[in-house]
Amino acid sequence: MFDMIQEYFLFDQPASLLASSYDPGLVVLSVLVAIFSSYIALRMVGQTVPESFSPGSKYLILIAASFALGCGVWSMHFIGMLSFKLCTTVTYDRTLTIVSILPSIVASTVALAYVSRSKLRIMELIIGGILVGSGIGSMHYTGMAAMRMNASLRYDPWIFSLSILVAVVLAIISLWVRFGLQGLRLGSHWPTLISGTVMGLAISGMHYTGMAAARFIGIQETVTPNDQTDPTFLALSVSIITVGFTLFTFAVNAFYRYRKLVNNLKISEARTRAIISTAVDGVITIDIRGKIIDFNKSAEGIFGYTNSEIVGQNIRDLMPEPYYSGRGGNLKNYIRTGTSKIIGTGREALGRRKDGSIFPIRLAIGQVKLPDEILFVSFVTDISERKMIETALKQSEQQVRSLIQNIPGITYRRLFNENWTSLYMSDAAESMTGYHVSDFSPPNPIRSFNDIIHPHDQAAVFLAVQNAVREKKAFVLEYRIIHRNGEIKWFWENGSVVFGSNGEILFLEGVILDITERRNMEEDLRMSKEKAELAAVTKTSFLANMSHEIRTPMNSILGFTEVLLSGKLERHQRTHLETVKGSAKSLLRLLNDILNTAKLEKGAVELESVGFSLFRLVGELKSFLGMSAIKKNLDFEVIQDPELSEFYLGDSLRIRQILINLIGNAIKFTDKGKVTLRIEKVGSELYFSVIDTGIGIQVDRLEKIFEPFTQADISTTRRFGGTGLGTTICKQLTELMGGRIWAESRLGEGSVFHVLLPLQKIESHRTETKSAIRQTLPALNILVVDDIEQNTELVELLLKNEGHSVSAAYNGKEAIQKVQSNKFDMILMDVQMPILDGLQATREIRRREIEDNLPRTPILALTASVFEEDRNSAKAAGMDGFISKPIEFNQMMEEITRALNLSDSPSQSTPNVLKRGSEIPWDSKRVGELIPLLFDSFQRGSIEEDHLDELLSLLSTEVDGEKLENLMSKIEQFEFEAAQRILKEIARTLGISGE
Repeated sequence: MFDMIQEYFLFDQPASLLASSYDPGLVVLSVLVAIFSSYIALRMVGQTVPESFSPGSKYLILIAASFALGCGVWSMHFIGMLSFKLCTTVTYDRTLTIVSILPSIVASTVALAYVSRSKLRIMELIIGGILVGSGIGSMHYTGMAAMRMNASLRYDPWIFSLSILVAVVLAIISLWVRFGLQGLRLGSHWPTLISGTVMGLAISGMHYTGMAAARFIGIQETVTPNDQTDPTFLALSVSIITVGFTLFTFAVNAFYRYRKLVNNLKISEARTRAIISTAVDGVITIDIRGKIIDFNKSAEGIFGYTNSEIVGQNIRDLMPEPYYSGRGGNLKNYIRTGTSKIIGTGREALGRRKDGSIFPIRLAIGQVKLPDEILFVSFVTDISERKMIETALKQSEQQVRSLIQNIPGITYRRLFNENWTSLYMSDAAESMTGYHVSDFSPPNPIRSFNDIIHPHDQAAVFLAVQNAVREKKAFVLEYRIIHRNGEIKWFWENGSVVFGSNGEILFLEGVILDITERRNMEEDLRMSKEKAELAAVTKTSFLANMSHEIRTPMNSILGFTEVLLSGKLERHQRTHLETVKGSAKSLLRLLNDILNTAKLEKGAVELESVGFSLFRLVGELKSFLGMSAIKKNLDFEVIQDPELSEFYLGDSLRIRQILINLIGNAIKFTDKGKVTLRIEKVGSELYFSVIDTGIGIQVDRLEKIFEPFTQADISTTRRFGGTGLGTTICKQLTELMGGRIWAESRLGEGSVFHVLLPLQKIESHRTETKSAIRQTLPALNILVVDDIEQNTELVELLLKNEGHSVSAAYNGKEAIQKVQSNKFDMILMDVQMPILDGLQATREIRRREIEDNLPRTPILALTASVFEEDRNSAKAAGMDGFISKPIEFNQMMEEITRALNLSDSPSQSTPNVLKRGSEIPWDSKRVGELIPLLFDSFQRGSIEEDHLDELLSLLSTEVDGEKLENLMSKIEQFEFEAAQRILKEIARTLGISGE
């Protein structure tokens, strides 16, 4: 092994080393050849190879580049050897010289294979550099081994190793430069040039470092002074191989460029064809004679021709006159003269389809000058839809403009700034403000719209708009403006804020209407409403005062009449008093009707919804109103639907009031014939009809029959009397219950009043009949307070007859003094009194009771004021009940009993039939007087309770109690005919004349 190493390496310095030198020109040439070949090789493999190239083509390019680089390395070596001058004859082994090119080609192939990659890792970079450096070194030392001379060739081991190291390091640097400089944006040539230079330096550096390691040792017998070498073979070999491989490389490169050019042309053609085929516009190519050469798919769809049908035809088939041959800028003119305005510009024209229809197109023509001909490319767009849209937009614009002009107000668009700069304002501004639109419009506005807003409204208007802008919502304003003529007008504005894509305020827009007339109407309505409210208050006050003033004397009239009737009187005296009593009650009914109407108009009547028996209600009406019919010799008939249920949910009191009014009117206005009440079930509603054969109503008066104080005519009022409020109350109550009422009539034949009420059917109802029981009160100490002496006298008389102690006071102040000095069980307090009214007096009494910790004394209002407000005021003042005037004795006693909480005590309850049994002894004469009085009241359809109580007290010791209870049951059920028969039977049994 050591002997073999000694054959190649020299470890000491011999004395027989041959002298050598270099030709500088050839040295430089060798370096340039290495750089040039490296650049060419790197350039070839660095080119982008189209995907369409086959793998063989790609390998051919790599091999050509490898041969170029390998040949360059080999040429550089032998050009360097030609520059080397040695003092001996040097020849080269031909075979070895040729073979020495192979390591460089292999090394070049490895290096360029790495270079052709898109990315290179560190380890691959190092391995590639080692392989390239080793290949260069192998080629160099193989070429050195081909030298034939009369000298021995040895190498310095250190410099030999250095030469290999230089080749490897510079090869690594060269590969790194190729990839490392790509991110510096130096272009496509500079990284390749720099990398090729470094690679060339690696090749030449290794060569000349290896030459520095070479030691030529002369042999004594062969050393001659001849310093010439024979370069013929070497020069010829270098020239042939370099030229051959250079031609090969250029041939491959040319082939590559040709293939790439062809490929690019194919790609370009395919791209152009794809663009033309997929273009939305029609693309038509024609020659200078107007013949169609190409016709794309879109053109087929636009014109209706297929490519095969139209190619070869003249363009005039697609363009009607005058767009083809007319004057001015047209295609025929350009073909004839060579000049036209249509080239390079677009315009609108008309096209002709295959079916002959004409349609609008946009036409743009371009010119293509080829070496042997001129072509025109036409781009055609079907603008039929656009034209339709434009036409629709024009029509829409005209409609909008017409709409804006016809809007009875101003439409505007303005900026949101201090002056509200106007961008647009409709012509209506002039008629509404008195100023011309140009006064508000840019570029030179004379005034802003804000200037004409009333000074008192400007701040509020701006604040409202500012809030709408901040909250991004629409705004509605009402404000005043000052017209040019100085008139104040009211405007209503509805506007909104328009924002940009970035949230910025673009402008305000909206509409303004002149509402001056409406505001004036509203003001008139407001004043009318105030007047109406004042009238209503005045009416209510009047009714309240009228009611109070009438009820106050009526209290004395009815009260003292009752007192007289309860005593012993002659028959004619009793008849006169009964007439007074009836007249007074008629007046009271009139007053109640007026008050009921006022309550209904005011909406102060509240309905109750309780169960009631329809059959019992009808029975009561039949008995009660049948008496009135009998007195006029009329038949009163009730016809009920068999499908009617007995029990319903509703306000039976109001239903009774409606039917009594209607049936009472029918009886009153009927002189002969009959009156019929018909009740039917219609769906979920009850249908009542009151039919009479009376005087009838004129057709033109039917609509007014339900108006207040309205009757058929004046003669009717004079003949039959009445106020005309009954039907009004019926209508108001019916509508309050959600029903409907109407009338039908023929003059002289009779009338029919229809009532339809929505009443809910229920299964059963437990009714409590009011028995003839009244509480027997213990003797009470009662204070009566009233400023009218007759009223206190009447109440005192009534209460003393019941065994009570009564004191009187005539104003609230006097009442307070009496309460302080006396203990009363009950106080009956009038409300309206001089000095101190009843409400204030009650409050003071309640205050003192609380302060002095005294027991609460019941206080009942005793007043002629009967409105709901009066009841509420009394309750709020601390009163415990309410007794209205004129006083009804039984109602007053019931209210006193309720206030004393004695109504539920059975020990204090005594049937009325036994009430006076111990007080009044049997008086057959008095019984004979009372029975006719009750007969009269039964015939009137009413009950005189005082007479009834007195009669029951007299009969309680003489007549069986069961018979008396039967009598009371018939009276409570308003079966007056049956009650009259029972009374007649009792009178016959007692031997008393009841006629």
